[in-house]
Amino acid sequence: MNARNWIVLPQLPNRQDWIARLSEAATAAGYVLHDWDENQAFDDAAPVLLLTASADEARSRQPDVSRIAAVLDALDIIIPDEMEQAERHRIVHAASQGFAQATTLPPERVFGPDDLAKGPIRLFPDLEVKRPRAQSPVQGPMAAALQFYTQGQAVWPGAVLTWHRPPTHAGGFASLDLTGRPRIIVYGPYFDMPQGRWKAVFTLSVDDYASRYLFRADWGGMEDFASQEFRLQRPGVFEIEMVYDWETPGICEFRLLVMEGVFHGQISLSDLVVSRVD
Repeated sequence: MNARNWIVLPQLPNRQDWIARLSEAATAAGYVLHDWDENQAFDDAAPVLLLTASADEARSRQPDVSRIAAVLDALDIIIPDEMEQAERHRIVHAASQGFAQATTLPPERVFGPDDLAKGPIRLFPDLEVKRPRAQSPVQGPMAAALQFYTQGQAVWPGAVLTWHRPPTHAGGFASLDLTGRPRIIVYGPYFDMPQGRWKAVFTLSVDDYASRYLFRADWGGMEDFASQEFRLQRPGVFEIEMVYDWETPGICEFRLLVMEGVFHGQISLSDLVVSRVD
């Protein structure tokens, strides 16, 4: 098993296109592409190239990381708009786990959109492959948010978060009437974060009424997280920065809460800018 080369191909939207292209490249190089996740039995004497969606699975079978190559192309998670929130969160976390696992490989063994845009990539000394087809520019909110896996930073627009009450989205801000009981205003997105220290920066704009109330912002895991409470005390625009250290890869959640009942007030929350700081 340790003599085999492995290709890690997470659950990308164009995964089937990549499988077809990898199968062609493997055949041209004298290999047979074998999907390990579908069937772990194969002819050990055959020139097999192993495919999996899980970098953890590949590393558990192949300790030599030079024999593992991960492809992170067209990062996106497609979710129907009408999907129930709990199921949406489960799918986002499950899909993003494969992306996070791939980032545990050495950077030179991970082939992202920038590498693929330059032309054919050499996954192994005897295996070169072309991108399945030209990719349209990244446009969707989820696709843009997921770039932190390959770029080390990304903008998380309000559209990837879950809101207690639908806001109005415009110009990188989500605006809403704050009137109501104490509550979580917004939370999510439940991506699987790679190990490391990650910073989230956002801007909060408040009117005179909203400035009087106590807020709390959380950033980190679902049960262990960094937290800040603040009462802004004057109308205006305020930048808030939070840092959390994922000692192991794990789920992430950002939350903004209003801690008091609100009789009147308007707030606007910017997109989150997330970046690695270690």
